[in-house]
Amino acid sequence: MQKIGLVLEGGGLRGAYTAGVLAWLMDHHIDFDFAIGISSGALFASCFVANMRSQLSELAVEYASRKENVGWYPILNEGTPVGYNYLFETVINQKLKLDASKVRQAKTKMEFGLYDLAQQSTMWLTNKDCDDRWLYIKAACTLPIAGRSVTIKGKKYLDGGLTSMIPIERSVENGCQKHFVVTTKDISFVRKPNSKPLQFLLDLIYIRYPKMLKDFRKRTDVYYRQRHEVAKLVEEGNAMHIYPSKNLGVKRFKGDRDQLQALFDLGYADCEAQRGQIIDFVERR
Repeated sequence: MQKIGLVLEGGGLRGAYTAGVLAWLMDHHIDFDFAIGISSGALFASCFVANMRSQLSELAVEYASRKENVGWYPILNEGTPVGYNYLFETVINQKLKLDASKVRQAKTKMEFGLYDLAQQSTMWLTNKDCDDRWLYIKAACTLPIAGRSVTIKGKKYLDGGLTSMIPIERSVENGCQKHFVVTTKDISFVRKPNSKPLQFLLDLIYIRYPKMLKDFRKRTDVYYRQRHEVAKLVEEGNAMHIYPSKNLGVKRFKGDRDQLQALFDLGYADCEAQRGQIIDFVERR
């Protein structure tokens, strides 16, 4: 029997689409042999393997759309454009009280990527490494500039999406022959190189990490290489690629509650529209 991997891209607030897709999969009792998530995809992959269905919309819509999460409020309260402390310390640990032990005990192996600043490379952890404070997942979601690096046991980490945005290669390396890939941009999306002001800011802040800066400059090329690999697997019949059927205007750090709810609903609806193909794909091993 062939192994099937679930591959989740990140995307900040666009992750509401992923959450909607996962909600549909859970409602239809569809499981995978392996799961991997990058950035917000790491958080939603954790919810998926731990069967936290209701928390998907709470995280992706209800709390993601609040003023504490993105914008001036976290800038004034946390000193960063994204309220990672709010999301993980207040929402996940205090309000929702997400049980990390359920992630650790999940029957499905789940991986997520962290960028180790000392090594200046991406490392891959599994659901077994999910700590009770969710620090590793927090680090996996923390983008440069958007948030401060997360220190765990004396080491500093950031989002593994610095080097891998659609981690299809990890699904292959973990022995999966088929791959269910969820990305968060519609077909018209064009990834451009970093703007000069952004690159200048990165060069200034992370001057001590020259390899990281090189990795950041290569992200556009890596993104399209991974998109090409997914397309090739789809053409061969070894992958199914789910992505937004239309652009609802949600950006990485921009979207109100109604937009996020609409994007969540779109993820669910896109799966429902492809119900037959999805069920055939996961059952045909």
